[in-house]
Amino acid sequence: MALTIDQLNAATPAEAVALLDGIYEHSPWVAQAALPARPFRSLQHLKHAMSRAVADATPERQMTLIREHPELAGKAMESNTLTAESTNEQSKAGLTNCTPEELARIRELNAAYGEKFGFPFILAVRGPRGLGLGKKEIIATFERRVHHHPSFELGEALRNIHRIAEIRLNDKFGVAPTLGNDVWDWHEALSVHTDPGYAELGQLTVTYLTDAHRACAAQIAQGMRDCGFDSVQIDAVGNVVGRYEAAEPGAKTLLTGSHYDTVRNGGKYDGRLGIFVPMACVRELARQKRRLPFAFEVVGFSEEEGQRYKATFLGSGALIGHFDHAWLDQQDADGITMREAMAHAGLEPKDIPAIQRDPSKYLGFVEVHIEQGPVLNELDLPLGIVTSINGGVRYVGEVFGMASHAGTTPMGRRRDAAAAVAELILFAEKRAAEDGDSVATVGMLQVPNGSINVVPGLAKFSLDVRAPNNPQRDRLAAD
Repeated sequence: MALTIDQLNAATPAEAVALLDGIYEHSPWVAQAALPARPFRSLQHLKHAMSRAVADATPERQMTLIREHPELAGKAMESNTLTAESTNEQSKAGLTNCTPEELARIRELNAAYGEKFGFPFILAVRGPRGLGLGKKEIIATFERRVHHHPSFELGEALRNIHRIAEIRLNDKFGVAPTLGNDVWDWHEALSVHTDPGYAELGQLTVTYLTDAHRACAAQIAQGMRDCGFDSVQIDAVGNVVGRYEAAEPGAKTLLTGSHYDTVRNGGKYDGRLGIFVPMACVRELARQKRRLPFAFEVVGFSEEEGQRYKATFLGSGALIGHFDHAWLDQQDADGITMREAMAHAGLEPKDIPAIQRDPSKYLGFVEVHIEQGPVLNELDLPLGIVTSINGGVRYVGEVFGMASHAGTTPMGRRRDAAAAVAELILFAEKRAAEDGDSVATVGMLQVPNGSINVVPGLAKFSLDVRAPNNPQRDRLAAD
């Protein structure tokens, strides 16, 4: 029988620790440290309390927790001394049934990893759906992580330990994240569409109005119909628009959504999470035959990334009247104009002005987005509320120095263009840090025709400066 939060809250401390046995490998102290947070309001509250107990522990105790975990397909598995939980996890991932070649490679990686980091490689091998990762994926992850910096890998180990604990708690409490699993599966199903040349590389790339892009639009539209939206259409710029009407006619509308195009070799969840989460919400409302006091409009924006044409936010821009018709004559790398691409997709540019929204009819816009930074991970929080978005300015620059011989030019006589850019990079890093929440990045740095024995005479670079408000950003850029 599944454990309940009420049972855990009512148990004595010793009983509660016993009920949570095996959640964190050979480490009952985690449960003991979390119990003062009782009464737990939910399973999520319990998960967070246990993760905070680990975060608040000393580095020595955290390291002990990491080292309590067995190697993958290691000696503990061979000697049948794995815990029941670890046995179940490694079995679901197929690690108890490796080929001799797979076993040899995993043992080789175990040795290299242990020698470099001093603790075992830890991976939540049951994966995002709890069903088990494939051995190929496990070995590829192992091969990638063995090259990490030790401090980063320490964090990866702890994050995977928390994921393992989360899955074990779900099992113990008989909880399955059904909606989350559905949203995950929708992402996986949509990711099969990718532009030519990228599928062969195992990469996801979906650019504006390609065959893959239009297949995504059709799949999202059908998904909205299946979820129970009252109306679904693909508009004049390729946005997929679904509406779930309010309880009363004439009510205002809450707008939500995100983009379904990608950068080259992009992620599966950037943008698309903001489409699928509200779709799941509408599906539950429709199943329960519930209506809200406002209409709910979900838009899968057709373009944001500016990958095919030199224009961005085509989808959302059209909704606010910011579509520049001069863009229609832009050509992609194959010489196809945007106008021609739209005609091929059956879209009519003359209809674009009609899709502009009237702000007076809307309550506002909200967007669910995957976190693209480390903050929530480091806080062990599944969700955060954005209070500001960093607005940026970008520069591309060149520094001209004097090319000269590396062996015969004294340091005091050099005009090193690369060294000048290096000083700018260090200044940008220091100056942005002074604000606390500004960021500055030099993402491109080139020494054209550089040579190992020549002082650089030319350096090309980019500078991306961002801050949560315009005056702060402008001061940073000016400095």
